[in-house]
Amino acid sequence: MSFGFRQFLVSSGCSTVPGVLFTLFTAPPPDRHLVPASPPPPECLSPARVCTLTIIIIKLVYLHLASFIIHHRTIWPNMDAASTSQLQDFIAHSISCMDQQEENISGTGRAVQALVKQVSELTQQVQLLRTPTALPTPPVPPPPAPAAAVGPEPRLPTPEGYSGEPEFCRAFLTRCSMHFALQPRTFQSEQTKVAFVLTLLSGKAALWGTVVWENGHNCCASFQALSEEMRRVFDRAVAGKEADRLLAELRQGEGSVADFSIRFRTLAAECRWNEEAQWGMFLHGLADRVYKEIYAMDLPETLNGLIELALRVDARLNRVTRLTRPSRPQPSPENHQADGASAVSPAFDHEPMQVGRARPSREERERWRSQGLCLYCGRAGHFIHSCPVKEQAR
Repeated sequence: MSFGFRQFLVSSGCSTVPGVLFTLFTAPPPDRHLVPASPPPPECLSPARVCTLTIIIIKLVYLHLASFIIHHRTIWPNMDAASTSQLQDFIAHSISCMDQQEENISGTGRAVQALVKQVSELTQQVQLLRTPTALPTPPVPPPPAPAAAVGPEPRLPTPEGYSGEPEFCRAFLTRCSMHFALQPRTFQSEQTKVAFVLTLLSGKAALWGTVVWENGHNCCASFQALSEEMRRVFDRAVAGKEADRLLAELRQGEGSVADFSIRFRTLAAECRWNEEAQWGMFLHGLADRVYKEIYAMDLPETLNGLIELALRVDARLNRVTRLTRPSRPQPSPENHQADGASAVSPAFDHEPMQVGRARPSREERERWRSQGLCLYCGRAGHFIHSCPVKEQAR
């Protein structure tokens, strides 16, 4: 390696130390298009570079000394050829050692640069970790549930049996599910739950349960599977469009508002109607005697309010009817007929409105309705179904 370096110096015309220094300091600047105008990187002044440059300068001095000895032996006339050869060998060995040291220093410099790069990256990561960031607050774990006090399970009545009625299938399964939830220790296994449900079946449902149990049907593997199979076989509860149709056709008729409201709410739960539509359908389904009474009042805006108003009006009408109903006359002994039938006065088929009294006009009836008056006689304190004038006419 030293010989190649020496040849490079000789070919460059810099075989002497002054020539080398002159070449280093008088060389033209590099092309500005090839080298950026930014200042040199900091690693140019690193200790490794300084050591490398020092070794290069020392090698130049040694090469210059060897060249000087070869070409100017007359300066040392007493130095023989052997001494000159030894000196040249020493210089060559020194240059070889310096080449090796230069290589070691270069390797050390590269290792140091790699370490510096790693330290720089680690420093950046540490700074990022130290920088406060808006990290999501971890959810606070819920407090541990207190250990349930071990005690006796509640004593429950046995659910009512099921005989296969389509409309009661879902209710029966719901009661069984609640029974299992309240007595978890009694019904720990799925086999126990299935057997308990099957023992409550009767009629055609019991026949079906016997078949699936004896045949080892898949539905007997768990209570969930048994519930799904029973719904598929027995449940025919109205839902969807069928519930919509039944709700639209539902009427109170001769029954009470209480029964009508229960049936209405049951069907409404199966429909997807909004409250406004349910409000209109409930009002439309009331009996005429209730509808006429509440129509003259300030109707509530909510369905619950409308149902409560209808219940109060229906209860009041029933109460007034019971209080104002005249007692039927007891048959006298002399009028007692042989067949045991009491004599009653004939009822008139015509209303007093048609005898000596003109029927009120439409405007007058509307005024009576708006003022909450009786629609038969126009007086306050009672309604048309309990009008005393109407009862006297009968």
